[in-house]
Amino acid sequence: MYTVHQSAEQDLYGTFCRLGELGYKGIEFYGEPEVDPALLKRSLADSGLTLTGWHMEWRNLQEDRFAKSVKYMQTVGCPVAVIPCLGGKWQVAHGPEQECRGIWLRYTEQINHICEKLKREGIRTGYHNHEHEFMLSYEGKKVFDLLFDGLSEEVIIEFDSGNCIEGGDDPLRILNKYKDRDMLLHLKPYSYTAGFNTVLGAAEDANDWEAILNPANKEYLWLLVESENEVLPEFENAKRCMEGLKRFCSR
Repeated sequence: MYTVHQSAEQDLYGTFCRLGELGYKGIEFYGEPEVDPALLKRSLADSGLTLTGWHMEWRNLQEDRFAKSVKYMQTVGCPVAVIPCLGGKWQVAHGPEQECRGIWLRYTEQINHICEKLKREGIRTGYHNHEHEFMLSYEGKKVFDLLFDGLSEEVIIEFDSGNCIEGGDDPLRILNKYKDRDMLLHLKPYSYTAGFNTVLGAAEDANDWEAILNPANKEYLWLLVESENEVLPEFENAKRCMEGLKRFCSR
């Protein structure tokens, strides 16, 4: 939903219906779990969209908020709680002065614990990467690999391709290494010259979509467009990204 989050904040129902008309089949929710469940369910039903998961902030999965978050996800029918970020420039759960190998190892233990708790409630757990998991390395291992080499196979990789490229890594390395793990793919257009101000499949988009979307290389639970383009209007961006995605998926 981040691609159209400003529109959704103004008109959730209308935004979902427009996305359905553009050909989108599902939506991953972005934002606090505070939307009126009745409005969300009606928006999903009338638009034909499936709720694929929710970016559930770290604070909302801690002991003091866990039960409330679970109850909400169960009420709206959310199948996956995706941890959207830890560390980085947003300083989620820790700041730069705390950055070290040990804190990421501790996160693997905590995420595995959260995964087990959510599993008992009928909800799966995922983790979404940013660029810093590829920029940071400890003892020769990038933080992304440090995390997923220690996380339970039950934890879904929500792989953001554009963030991976921005962080200096190769999406195909990740897809090859974690070929057998469940993965949600965040299709994020990225340009070495324009940054995120491009659309999926544009000439300057650095993603090798033909290889990334080749089912022989990797199959995904969902393909999720997450564009951070700030140049185009949100729905024009969503429309062009869908057109680009269809070109590659039809090959």
